[in-house]
Amino acid sequence: MQGRKLIEKNVVNAWKLSIANDYCKQRINSERSLQASFWSYLNNLIPDDQRLFIEPKISVGSKRIYPDIVVCRKKLVTAIIELKYLPRAKPKFEKDIKTLAFISRNRKRILVSNKRFTGETTITEYKLSTRILFVYACVHKNINTEDYPSYASRYSSLKGCYLQLHAETNKSNLPRVFCLSG
Repeated sequence: MQGRKLIEKNVVNAWKLSIANDYCKQRINSERSLQASFWSYLNNLIPDDQRLFIEPKISVGSKRIYPDIVVCRKKLVTAIIELKYLPRAKPKFEKDIKTLAFISRNRKRILVSNKRFTGETTITEYKLSTRILFVYACVHKNINTEDYPSYASRYSSLKGCYLQLHAETNKSNLPRVFCLSG
């Protein structure tokens, strides 16, 4: 399994594990704890030649963006992930999808940096892969529809490189976990 398909498989599996093993056991109570849980599972699933960064700086000219999680392999960014934790509310996706679309449109001009203050570093800047995967993942309440839209459908720059993950909560059952590709 190569490239985007492998990272997509690992992202989906990490999401399912995070929800089943941490959310359902009441170990997630904020977006930060969702981020920590998801990072931990994804970190265990990815190959040793990949690394994860939490909220690294992405520079586009003078604009700075800090996505929740960035996956890198060698000198390339292979996935950018935005997470939302709204277990009692409808999903709020507009800002994150606009950010992902902006990054996608400007991917040739973007560098991700993860500079340390001390110690040895070999690579501090990463370019975006041409096969990058953009992910929006949200824990949210049931919105009473079986026909979820792809939140990225209005953005041509995300076509074919977007994954949307849901954990739909309700009062009487475990969350319904599902994904949409776009």
